[in-house]
Amino acid sequence: MPLFRAVRPTLVVTSLVLAGTIPAAAGATSQEEPVTVVALTSADGGLTGLADEGLQPLQQSTRSMRAQSVPNPDGVAVLTAPIATDEFYVAGVTWDGADALPQDAAVFIRVMEGGAWQDWAQLEVESAADEPGATGGTEPYIAAGAEAVQVQITGDAQRLPANVRLSLTPEWPGEEEVVLEEDAPVAELAPATDPLAPVPAALPFQQQPARASAAPAAQATVAQAATTTRAAVSVPRPSITSRAGWGANESQMTWRPSYADLRATVIHHTAGTNNYTQAQSPSIVRGIYSYHAITRGWGDIGYNFLIDKWGRIYEGRSGSLASPTGKMPVGAHAAPFNTGTVGLSVMGDYTKVGVPSAAMNAMADILAWQFGRAGLTATASSGMVSPGTSARPKGQTLGRVFAHRDVSATACPGNDIYSRMGWLARAADQRVDSATPAPAPKPTPTPAPTTPAKPAPPATITDPLKHTAMVYLNNDWTPWSSVHFALGDKRSEVFVGDWDGDGTDTLAIRKGNTFYVYGRNAAGSLQSVVQYGRANDEVLVGDWDGDGTDTFAVRRGKTFHVKNTVSSGDADHVFVYGRTGDEVLVGDWDTDGEDTFAVRRQNVFHVKNRITGGPADTVITYGRAGDRVLVGDWDGDGVDTFAVRRGIAYHVKNRITGGPADLVLNYGRRNDVVLVGDWNGDGTDTLGVHRP
Repeated sequence: MPLFRAVRPTLVVTSLVLAGTIPAAAGATSQEEPVTVVALTSADGGLTGLADEGLQPLQQSTRSMRAQSVPNPDGVAVLTAPIATDEFYVAGVTWDGADALPQDAAVFIRVMEGGAWQDWAQLEVESAADEPGATGGTEPYIAAGAEAVQVQITGDAQRLPANVRLSLTPEWPGEEEVVLEEDAPVAELAPATDPLAPVPAALPFQQQPARASAAPAAQATVAQAATTTRAAVSVPRPSITSRAGWGANESQMTWRPSYADLRATVIHHTAGTNNYTQAQSPSIVRGIYSYHAITRGWGDIGYNFLIDKWGRIYEGRSGSLASPTGKMPVGAHAAPFNTGTVGLSVMGDYTKVGVPSAAMNAMADILAWQFGRAGLTATASSGMVSPGTSARPKGQTLGRVFAHRDVSATACPGNDIYSRMGWLARAADQRVDSATPAPAPKPTPTPAPTTPAKPAPPATITDPLKHTAMVYLNNDWTPWSSVHFALGDKRSEVFVGDWDGDGTDTLAIRKGNTFYVYGRNAAGSLQSVVQYGRANDEVLVGDWDGDGTDTFAVRRGKTFHVKNTVSSGDADHVFVYGRTGDEVLVGDWDTDGEDTFAVRRQNVFHVKNRITGGPADTVITYGRAGDRVLVGDWDGDGVDTFAVRRGIAYHVKNRITGGPADLVLNYGRRNDVVLVGDWNGDGTDTLGVHRP
């Protein structure tokens, strides 16, 4: 991910200093809001005043019941009135006792979004996720900033467990709760076609004889161990928004990661709306995190990764992104099949609608990355067997790619995703195959020489440069370097790029029009020497063709000469853009995998999403005219954005918009020249320095 690439040889650093305030996006509490809780039963199991406010008008209208085919009101245990709420993004119903909800009870919810009531949805009862003492509850229901809610539970009210509660999580949920028991704001009534909120019939999956119950992970039935493996392959990691990127408050996590050998994947979808916007996706992830970690008592989010409908991937369970090769943190998504599986959940309900191809492709990318490096064949058997569900008979062997409904009494992950499970496994294998180097051709036999031939010495590249300066690279926002080594001297011009497409940025030094390219962040790692452009050209670095490899471009006035390989020779693309005096910045502004230009004039940025002339695609105002500008993917969401530097203060923005910074911190000294790159391949850009 290219950033501010060219750095000038004026750096003098003797220490790094970090101070400053990290906003809520990185875990602080300044934006946190309380979770709204609607109490439906009390500690002794009796109904609260809110639990049956919707029953009285329902019981008074037998005509409406006949018209709507409503079950006998005596079979409705809870029906709230429509309740007006603060905006929320995730809802769920919980109760004391993991398995205390009666088997014949069914939980339903509907929400108002943008002034319109959505259809009733049945919430499936989730197992206790192998967590001792966990709270019983339903799956999370995602909402697109809902402003009202109504809940209903069928069955016998006298058999309901204690402390049945509806939890509504806001955009930035904290640990504080606001509990409503006897009174709540009344929302606008449902449309005239549904004036009394009739209770829908239970969905077919509720007719299964028993729900999946909690059990230790070791009790997951295992057939003879699967033997179909392949050689491990390094498949490029897809772009993944880290926990810091979507704003996980790590103080809310009480689960200690534990790892197990990866054997399979369990595919999920979430209940709720499909109407959410791109900007709302991180809020939904934060809501699921709060519901799982705090409300359900799991200590962390249950899924290893979540995918929104645009195919953007979010790290869920802590440790999933940095899991060792062939390992995956034990999740909390499909008990008792949490151990040895990677839980993927698509955000949205795909029971009746098709899943976007971007989401399916994102799942295939994750599986290729994880299965490839673990040496697993996606289309092979996992060695696990189904405990018996409506989708799979008991004892049937499961493949490495299976659905939640294959191991639990659930409709998850929806009919459309379920029908494409075979495609998903094949697509993952195809991606691994494409990353597998072709076997070397067999050598042609030659006559034995009359005298023994001396083996040829291995090819080496002699580094002619003297390295008297030091590089210090940081993999996080702390003052302590993660890597340091000697590189160049005080006159060196240093550039940052992923020259070999391995996902890790390394360095290059320019002397005149000669570039010394280094393949590792270590001493003695010269990879190639190329000549390109002229000694007085302005140099830019980026992935211009989306092949995952950064290369050079030179600028002369307003003419750009772009090279698509790290090699000498003529430019592959020449064009005119902007004005001669513009400051040019490089980044992937739209997550299409290709780097393009932005020009800065004073504090106005003109961002272009293609390497062509013509007007900018986005124009924003940010910072001050005298600021030093850096570019990076600071939160791991795949989008490069701006940061401005004022002395030792860095003002980092995670979106291409104006307004206040998302992160402000102090770093280094005023005369530092800073490098920006993804030094450890985690998808997030951080800082480094080159010290004479």
